[in-house]
Amino acid sequence: MNIIIFLKKIINTFLTPNLFWINYSFVYKKNNFLFTHISKFFFIIPSNREALYWKNSENLGHGYNNFIKMDELTLLLKKEIGIYAEKNDKILDICCSVGRILNSLCEDKFFNLYGFDINKIAIDQSKKIFPKLKKAVLTCSSAEEYLSSRASNEFDITFSMSASLELIPSHYPLLREISRVTKKYCICLIDENGHAYPRFWRYEFKKNYFTILKCYKFSDCYTMFILKKIN
Repeated sequence: MNIIIFLKKIINTFLTPNLFWINYSFVYKKNNFLFTHISKFFFIIPSNREALYWKNSENLGHGYNNFIKMDELTLLLKKEIGIYAEKNDKILDICCSVGRILNSLCEDKFFNLYGFDINKIAIDQSKKIFPKLKKAVLTCSSAEEYLSSRASNEFDITFSMSASLELIPSHYPLLREISRVTKKYCICLIDENGHAYPRFWRYEFKKNYFTILKCYKFSDCYTMFILKKIN
C-alpha cells in the first residue's frame, strides 16, 4: 500500500464528516461541472462524480452489456452466497446492475430476491434480458436512498461485487446501514486498496457489528469477505 492510498484510507475512515441527513438525490442530480470537480478535491463535500458516471454509464464504456455474462468473480461470489443462504432467505444485491447474479441465484431456486442500482437503463432492461427475474424486486436508486429507506434486519443476506461499495462516498455511513438492514450475513468482494473511496474495511466491518467469518485473497486486487451479523 502506498502512502497516497494510506492517507485516503485515514480520511475516508476517520476524518470525513457523516452527512447521513443530506438529500443525496439532489446532490447526485446536480450536473454542475464546477461542483463536481471541486467536490472531488475537498473531502468535506460529498462528490457526485461517481454517481453521475454510473447513472450515465451506457455512454461511457460501462453499460449493462458488460454485466450480463457470469465471469470468474461473479461465479465466486455466487458460490459463497449458496453456501450461507437458504432457499427462502430474503436476499439483496447491492448495486446489482442488470441482475446477472440474481438471475443465477434464481436458476438455483432462490426466489426472494431484491436488488437496486443507480443505472435506470440497466434496471429497465434486467427482466427483458433475464425473464426468470420477473418476480424479483429491482429498483433504480442510489445506495444512500435505498438503504436508508429499508427496515432494520429486512434482508437475511446482502451481497455486493467489487467496484460497488468502494465507489460510494464515505460521507454516508455505508457499513452502518448495510449492517442495519442485514439479519444474517453480508458477502462482499472488495478491492481493499482501490477505487474512489478506499478505507480500512476490516475496521469498518467490526465497528458495525459484523464478525469476519472468512476472508481470502482472490487476486492481488480482490478480497472475499464473509461477514456474520452480530445481533
